[in-house]
Amino acid sequence: MRRNSLIVLIALLLGSTTINYIDRQVLSVLAPVLRDEFSLSNQQYAMILNAFMATYAIAMPAAGWALDRVGVGKGLTLAVTWWSAAGMATALARGPLSLALCRALLAVGESGAWPSFAKAVSIWVPAQWRTLAIGVCNSGSSLGAMIAPPLVVWLTVVSGWRGAFVLTGLLGFFWVAAFEWFRRSTVEMRAMDGGKRSHAAAAPVGWRTLFPLRQT
Repeated sequence: MRRNSLIVLIALLLGSTTINYIDRQVLSVLAPVLRDEFSLSNQQYAMILNAFMATYAIAMPAAGWALDRVGVGKGLTLAVTWWSAAGMATALARGPLSLALCRALLAVGESGAWPSFAKAVSIWVPAQWRTLAIGVCNSGSSLGAMIAPPLVVWLTVVSGWRGAFVLTGLLGFFWVAAFEWFRRSTVEMRAMDGGKRSHAAAAPVGWRTLFPLRQT
């Protein structure tokens, strides 16, 4: 892959992890507003947070399994589309149960973010660039957490708390459009078919082989 294309790819992957954490932080930033809006108790607010965390923990291995089968390109697009739609749907919430449901749906999509970018780096980024790419993409969690508070507060002032969920969710759809254009217009990425060929060519590894490894 040419150097310029590689830089764009790494920037796009950084964008996905940054948007992931922006969407993840919206509820926390808006917590005082939402607690007043829906008269949430501490227990109800904890239930909403736990709906995300429990679903995220369950969905993460399932997301990795799915990505191996649909290919990282299509899988990453699907994950960002899913969590962006779930984030926007939170604007329709009418109480603690609907908030918890939207957070659970958000977690399903967001669980694909880290497995997909890690596999994307292993497939599309040359070996000498991989450590840098992983470091840059991982910084998206801190970057997103830093951007979210001022961004969400400003959006809430301008458009209300429901508008904040909608507008932050739209970021993901803009990212999907840019990624799909880049993926389809870059010869090397088209040739690798989103990672499915690399996966198909690899010899299968059993769980008994994986469990004794330190990395596992």
